[in-house]
Amino acid sequence: MNRDGFTLLETVISLVIFCSILSISIYSLKNYRAEVEERQAIDWFKNTFKSKFNYSYLNHKSTTMIFEKNLVEFDTDVGNKTKSVYRKLPETLTITENYSHKYTIYGTGSAPAVTITFVSTLTRRKYTYKVQLGWGEIIEKKYTT
Repeated sequence: MNRDGFTLLETVISLVIFCSILSISIYSLKNYRAEVEERQAIDWFKNTFKSKFNYSYLNHKSTTMIFEKNLVEFDTDVGNKTKSVYRKLPETLTITENYSHKYTIYGTGSAPAVTITFVSTLTRRKYTYKVQLGWGEIIEKKYTT
């Protein structure tokens, strides 16, 4: 007897294998997306921090940043008004130190020393940013916890 197709058992086994591979890839894609969101939030923080130093120095205006557990707020000028801009961090990323810490960059472009630490619950990494006294150079250190 010559058969030209699959039996029901072969079809079910193929379907189980396909669904298993699909579910693993969807889970990995979700983690990858969360990692990308974290990296974008950290890059945004570094770029905003540096641009606020440059802005304060060039325009001789002080700028304020407020750090909370999962929120960063900073002042920005819109025309003749100062407006607060908020950025919520991804759920997997929190600021561990300096809760509700107000940080001021003076109109001369100088600022006090500060250490800002982000902790990722997804990658179990600790991102520490140290701002040196006076001239606002931000130094990044990554640790795996």
